[in-house]
Order: sequence, then structure tokens, then C-alpha cells
Amino acid sequence: MLTREEKEHLIAELRGKSVAKENITPEYCKHLELADREEVKIETVSGPVKCYVFTAKNRTANCRVHINVHGGGFVRPHVLRDEVYSAKVADRIQGIVVDVDYDLAPEYPYPTAFNQCYDVCKWVFSKLKDWDGDGKRVSMGGHSAGANLTAAVCLKANQTKEFQLCLQVLDYGCFDMVTDPADKPEAKTNLIPVERGRMFSLAYTEGNRELLNDPFCSPLLAPDEMLTGLPEALVVSAGHDNFRFEDNQYALRMVHAGVKVTLRCFLHSSHGFIVHCTDEWEEGQELVIHMINQASL
Repeated sequence: MLTREEKEHLIAELRGKSVAKENITPEYCKHLELADREEVKIETVSGPVKCYVFTAKNRTANCRVHINVHGGGFVRPHVLRDEVYSAKVADRIQGIVVDVDYDLAPEYPYPTAFNQCYDVCKWVFSKLKDWDGDGKRVSMGGHSAGANLTAAVCLKANQTKEFQLCLQVLDYGCFDMVTDPADKPEAKTNLIPVERGRMFSLAYTEGNRELLNDPFCSPLLAPDEMLTGLPEALVVSAGHDNFRFEDNQYALRMVHAGVKVTLRCFLHSSHGFIVHCTDEWEEGQELVIHMINQASL
């Protein structure tokens, strides 16, 4: 358990510099005009969670629904670029995107965000009749920490059978929270310095390293039987991000478990490129949208 002083230090180090200038243009922001935005609060086992529901103005009957989970190492906040991305996806799938603004660590450590994301999925399925949404075409996707949360939700749903997603989109995810960042491949040249990587893990589990071994915290550690029956997956990695090694490992483990997986590494991109609108982001977003549009149970 972290002391108040330790929490304050982590917040200052990991979140104090988080609101960097967003690399999005006014033209890109115009995607917000393509969808109606509704802010809702959803009750979960870990307290209420704020979500933003983007309903495309071109929405079709019996539409697709996608759940988006932002990144930021579990500690950094939901920001404007997450909403623009969600509005764009809603328009391109002619449906609805639910953008999850989960509670952040270290104030709300694991399993808070995981529980909230899982319960948001249950809520989404309960709303399909009201939304005229297609229960066979509900997908979920996340970026970095959001990919971790998405993978964890899919693992749990695979056990509980409370709902069934048609696709999981995993962008440059951190799936191994146990291995020390210094011991991961290409650690010295990674975008996220070793010490900061350790801080993210420390913040997420409030200093309890045993929790990092939980498959819902480190999906790469899930036993084979938890992987069998998972929904189709799109795994996206970046060539200048050392998370690509664990991304590849998790993708291959799912393949061996019989899961349909599309694995794509964007060789000239860095961590966070799809939502941050850097490097090969346009091609990356097009791939994600294409995969969502073709997925169905």
C-alpha cells in the first residue's frame, strides 16, 4: 500500500507532464461534428464511471457499437483526442461509440479501471434495444493501457459468458506487467524510460507487485485455457516501441489457442501513434475502422 506522499510523488511524476500539446489539427477536430455526444454515468462494482456516447449522424438501423478505452499508463486522463477519435469511428462505422473515462491510478488502483470497463460493456449490451444496435456487432478496442484493459475484459467475459464481443482491437498494449522494464527487449532505447515504466506499474497496483501476476492485470500470463474462445483480435504494434515484443507474444498465444488474429506492426511508428496522430496514424486508423466494419459473430 502506497503512502499519501508516495501517491503524490507518482501523480506529479506521471501525470504532471501528461497534458502535452495535442497533435491534432482543426480539420481533424471537425470529426466531432459528425456525431452527437452524450455524457453518461454508469454504475459499476467499483463506483460510477463517466462515459461519452457518440452517436453518428449517419447512423443506420441495427448499427454497430464500439467501446473505446483510452491509454495513458492507467494514470493519465481522458483528453480531447480520445473524443475526436471516437466521433470519427462512430461516423465511419455508421453507429455508436462509447468512450470510457475510467478512474485513474494511483488514487483508484487495480482492479478499479478493469471492473469499470467490464461493467460498461455489460451496460452497453443492456442498451442495444434502445439504441437499435446489433448484438452480433459489438466490438471493443483500447490503446496502450486501454489495450491491456480491453484484453482483460475479453478474458473475463470469456469465463463469465455475460456478453460476447465480436472483435477486440489491441493497439500497442502492455500485456506483461510482471517483467521489469529493464529486462524487456530494447529497454535502453524505448520511448518510455525504464524508471517511468516501473512507476506506471507501481501506481497501477498501489505498490502490490503480487497483483501484477493476475492475468487480468498481465494478460500475457493468462493460462492457455483462458485464451481458448476469445473474440477475434486485431493486434497493432509500432516498430519503435518495445511493447511490440509482448504484443507479438500475446497475438501468437491467441493464435495457438485457436483465436482468429490479425497482427500488424507499423514499422515507422512510435508508441501511441494511432490516437496521437503521429507517424503512420492515418493508415493505422483506417485499418482499425476496416476491422471493426468487417467483424461479426
